[in-house]
Amino acid sequence: MRFFLTFFTILISFTAFAQSPSAPSIPKENQIALIEEFVKVSHYEKSLKKLGMNYIYLQMFKDENGKEIRILSTEQAESILKNFNFNSFKEKSIYNAFSLVSEENLKALIEFYKSPNARMTKFGDLFINNDVIILNFISYLNKQIEEYTKDKK
Repeated sequence: MRFFLTFFTILISFTAFAQSPSAPSIPKENQIALIEEFVKVSHYEKSLKKLGMNYIYLQMFKDENGKEIRILSTEQAESILKNFNFNSFKEKSIYNAFSLVSEENLKALIEFYKSPNARMTKFGDLFINNDVIILNFISYLNKQIEEYTKDKK
């Protein structure tokens, strides 16, 4: 009995003093213009969709009883990215992620992407991201995949 009383006391104290999640970072007006330019010169939408297509192709099959079963068609995978609202995503995730980058660094990134060095490999452009962007994008993709596959269950 004493164990349960101690356990519940500790549990209540943790929840009573828990902090609410921090608000997302909001960029300043001059940062927004720089982020917009960065997104344009870095071909961010194209790079993000390329990452998304690679991820979706990995999710197109699932292992069931030792056999790979296709859960998405190529048309469905392409449709997910075709219907992706990049502008809304940019305002929620990309602005948040890059709002913590100083104006000088944003300007440096823009200059880098305008230079010939931005294309560092023969496979494509250098894609700068962070956890906020990737986790939000993967969550979006998983939700869309789930929508397509819930009818098959």
